[in-house]
Amino acid sequence: MLLLPLFKYYFIWHYTSAFQEILHVYRNLNWFTVHFFSLPDLARSLFLPWKRLTQERGQTFNFEDIAGYLIINFISRFIGFLLRLFLIATGLFALLILLGGLIITFILWVTAPVVLVGSLFFGVTALFTL
Repeated sequence: MLLLPLFKYYFIWHYTSAFQEILHVYRNLNWFTVHFFSLPDLARSLFLPWKRLTQERGQTFNFEDIAGYLIINFISRFIGFLLRLFLIATGLFALLILLGGLIITFILWVTAPVVLVGSLFFGVTALFTL
C-alpha cells in the first residue's frame, strides 16, 4: 500500500517536471554547441580575410601592384569564406543532430514506463505459462 503514492509521485514527476529538466539540458547543450562552433562570430566575419592575410596597396599607380593586391585579397577572402562556411555548416549539422536526439529522448521518455510495465507483465505471464 505504501508503493501506490510512490508510483503516483513518480508518474507526476516523469510526465511534468522531468520534461522541463530535459528541455533545460537541451538548452544548455544547444548553447554549448553554438558557442563551441562560434556561430554568431563566424556569421559576422563571413567575408573577412583568412587570418587577416591581406596585401597592402602601394602608393604608386602600378598595374602589377593593383593586380597583386586584388588577387591576394580576393583569394584570402575566398578561403576565409569557404572555411567559415564549412564551420557554420558543421555547427548547424551538430545542432540538427542535437535536435534529433531531443526528439528521440522525448519519444523514449514518454514510452519508457509503458514499455517497462508491459515487459514486466509479459515476463510474469511467460513465467506462469511454462
